Amino acid sequence: MRIKTSVNKDTVRHHITYSSWKYILMTVLVVMGWSLIYTTTAYRSPQNRRIDVYIQSNIGSSDVIDSFMEPVWKATVPEMETVSSVVLTTVDDYTSAMQMMAYMAAGDADIYFLSEQYFKSYASQGAFLPLDGLVADGTLEVSDVDLTKGYVAYVEEYDENELPVKTSRNLYGIPLASFYGFMSGMQIDNRELYAVITVNNQNDENVIPFFNALLQAGRGEQEIWMTERTAPENPEQSV
Repeated sequence: MRIKTSVNKDTVRHHITYSSWKYILMTVLVVMGWSLIYTTTAYRSPQNRRIDVYIQSNIGSSDVIDSFMEPVWKATVPEMETVSSVVLTTVDDYTSAMQMMAYMAAGDADIYFLSEQYFKSYASQGAFLPLDGLVADGTLEVSDVDLTKGYVAYVEEYDENELPVKTSRNLYGIPLASFYGFMSGMQIDNRELYAVITVNNQNDENVIPFFNALLQAGRGEQEIWMTERTAPENPEQSV
């Protein structure tokens, strides 16, 4: 015997009341599935055709930074398909430390602008490309910059008690305190940041010349507001 239920307002209301979770779940699954398909199939430039710059800053916008970098990379390494930035918060807490560790382990960025704490910590572990030779041969044009704070001791060898037995002191970062152009052009406060190149960027032939060109673009005259300890939210509006 077949039972036929008539469709009316009451039956529809009853169905929605007791079956709405099914539609919600179905919608969520469809959205997640579509997102997964898009993420896995969307085109991503290969490592040797992209440069990623991660910047620690409590102010700043990736859109503004990307606009600043665009003419630099198009003039220096036009074969790159993508040069983009990610702004990282500078909160020194457990979550930020874990995020930074994940970024470093995954090799997410080619160039970092890092706070002193993270710069020294990862430089001492050999995470960044030594810049001494590049400065000496003029590849990096920073002969007029005070590089003292950019030198860090890297522990090359430990003994059986995990004590350092062999260290080398190398230039791993460019102190950005005097690169006033970044403050006005990128609208970030870079006075206590260090610019570094990751040792595993896999794209030295493009990353290094772009790194140098970016540094030159970051030069500029010091403005009055830059002598303040805290940068205003919008440097361009400062007197």
